[in-house]
Amino acid sequence: MIKWLRNLLFPPKCIFCNEILDVKSEECICNNCPSKIPFLKGNRIIKTGDFYDGIICMCKYTGILKDAIIRYKFYNKTSYYKVFARLLADKINKTENLPNIDLIISVPLHKKKEQFRGYNQAYLISNQLSKLIQIKEKSDLLKRVKNTESQSLLPKYKRPFNVKKAFLVVDPSQIKDKHILLFDDIMTTGSTLDECSRTLKEAGAKKVFVAVLASGRKF
Repeated sequence: MIKWLRNLLFPPKCIFCNEILDVKSEECICNNCPSKIPFLKGNRIIKTGDFYDGIICMCKYTGILKDAIIRYKFYNKTSYYKVFARLLADKINKTENLPNIDLIISVPLHKKKEQFRGYNQAYLISNQLSKLIQIKEKSDLLKRVKNTESQSLLPKYKRPFNVKKAFLVVDPSQIKDKHILLFDDIMTTGSTLDECSRTLKEAGAKKVFVAVLASGRKF
């Protein structure tokens, strides 16, 4: 009843086109927008990096998805996380060659940046994702110990150096010999995800697979 009243006073809107939805809508996405989302084709893990063992990428970083991610990250549209998590869960569940995953971990923000933004956009999605695919969420095991510059503001050749030794596993015993699903919202050069994966592997993780909402890279 409370949820229904809230939706009546503040009607849910599609996160992509802002269309007003029915008050009974569980997720904020209209019937027309899924066909406009730039999903990547194929259901197999793609490309290994230097330290991660494969990538699950949901979409190209363009169009209505790019616009929605920008609003989510920088304009306090925190409610978007449920739609993003559900779409990614669908992609993960269809991935054919993904081994059993033990833990989900999101790329951490430095505490100062998280305090400034007010939330960690990656954690909100990974926490919801863990409920949808029923895998433990353990983002608290990976900390960002270096307040790095924003990767998006740096040229590509500086990005690996910017995040080098920026992360720490706080309890290696909990990830030893585990298969980890490492989540971030966007992959650009992959430097941050690679450094997180290196840190997890050095702490004892057996395999690290990366899951992202979108990437501008060509796979």
